[in-house]
Amino acid sequence: MNDQPSGFHAEVTRRIYEAQHREISADPETFRRIVGQYDGTTFGIDPDWFKGKTALDAGCGNIGAMIRKLHSLGVAQIVGCDIGEGWIEPLSANLTDLECRVDLLHGDVLALPFENESFDFVSVNGVLVQLETMGHVRRGFAEGARVTKHGGYYFTSYGPCGGVMQGVIMPALREHYRRDAEFKMLIDTIRPDTIDAVVDKVVADARAHAGQSLDGDFLKSLFGWDYCVFLRNFIQCPTCWTNECTPAVVESWYEEEGFGEVRRLETYCVRSDIRKFFAPLHYDRYHWMSRILYGEGYVQYIGRKP
Repeated sequence: MNDQPSGFHAEVTRRIYEAQHREISADPETFRRIVGQYDGTTFGIDPDWFKGKTALDAGCGNIGAMIRKLHSLGVAQIVGCDIGEGWIEPLSANLTDLECRVDLLHGDVLALPFENESFDFVSVNGVLVQLETMGHVRRGFAEGARVTKHGGYYFTSYGPCGGVMQGVIMPALREHYRRDAEFKMLIDTIRPDTIDAVVDKVVADARAHAGQSLDGDFLKSLFGWDYCVFLRNFIQCPTCWTNECTPAVVESWYEEEGFGEVRRLETYCVRSDIRKFFAPLHYDRYHWMSRILYGEGYVQYIGRKP
């Protein structure tokens, strides 16, 4: 069976995520939240270990959240790579305040343009699940492992796995997006003012027909740019292998590549929109309601190459 990646899939995926990242960069509040998502974490590693090290952010996109985190930990040289080159200029603009060496270059996670054991720390964050096939996901994982130095760490992140949200609702929305032109147009163009207009109608109709007074300003505050980009992120993607990348599967990959000290990491995602009411359940995967809604929870791991 031929499992070579198609350029079309990669190009479509690249265009989708570059557009989303431009929207994030253009909205200060959303940008601050995304960049701050790693605040307080050192990926389960002694923070002093990072000082003077080299690091790779494979599939870095054009925001630079991981690169900024690595810089804050004292990494001396950081390389960011992704497919295409259109992301390099906007990412460079986002990183002008950093003082460490940052090299940005074209690179495919399925064939990283680096020698074996090139980096002390390698991050492949949310990239593998967007590849064309599960064979590519496994291959991309192996590439990240290959360029990790002995004694170095390999961080991979896959997103939410299973449950009602990711196992049922999101796949149904993605399928509807592909089939229904009106729904596709809504997702492709949704903005906060789109939602605000709907809220205004709901508030007016509730007052006119039921004598109810709804807090429209509060409702609007729950659906900003961050939420709009979230919808696009999970619905527009051509492929999404988060349900297949279970903890057991990911742990087996680390074992097959010879890694030790493999640990699952947990991160509380701070939200400012409607998702803030679900963030505690999203984080605590042992709660009974969390298991129903989010299944295995958010899957991300760190391992050390002996």
